[in-house]
Amino acid sequence: MVSSHFFSANAGRRFAEQMGSDSERASVPESSGAVSQGLGVQSVGIQSLDSNPATSPPWILDTLFRNLSYDLEQVADVIDPILTAQNHCYRTDWYVQGIVASDRAFLSTNINPDRAIQVTLCGNRWFLGQSSRCAVPMPNPGVADCHAALHFDSGQGFFIVDLGTGRDTWVNGRRLPPAQPHHLQDGDLVKLGSLRFEFLQQCCNQPVWNDD
Repeated sequence: MVSSHFFSANAGRRFAEQMGSDSERASVPESSGAVSQGLGVQSVGIQSLDSNPATSPPWILDTLFRNLSYDLEQVADVIDPILTAQNHCYRTDWYVQGIVASDRAFLSTNINPDRAIQVTLCGNRWFLGQSSRCAVPMPNPGVADCHAALHFDSGQGFFIVDLGTGRDTWVNGRRLPPAQPHHLQDGDLVKLGSLRFEFLQQCCNQPVWNDD
């Protein structure tokens, strides 16, 4: 697990334990995140990196607790990598991070006008695009309304698929053919239209996919 001056591993564990009972009772206000209609995905905004997590309202952790079945140890393990993800970006300020816990996965990202960290619910498919109905809305004029999809397979990891909008999806300078899954690795540079972001990957236990 990565630790940093923003939020140490021990602080994450104490915070998770402190907020556990409150998060079980808390509900996420509509203003705290975008709920997609028909896609079954909810994202919850988290305060910026220089904010103090200990003073944040309890609903911020609600999605993490639900994603991880209220397992305090796993929640504490993923908080720090989520809050410090941008430290691991080397080619752009934007990122989408895949978080894996056992056989479940969800995403975090800072692609929004406020650069606030957002977290999706667990799943195995998330749509990326300019539409607010997407799991990861990307407000960039070069991005199609529903541009690409990220998939997760517990045996093989994360894949990206171009949805054939004609605006192209690129990974590490290679244009992807529409509807053809492309396996993603930590640090890959993804380009949707004119938007460039890095794909990051964090596993809070042993890897669950095969490299072959």
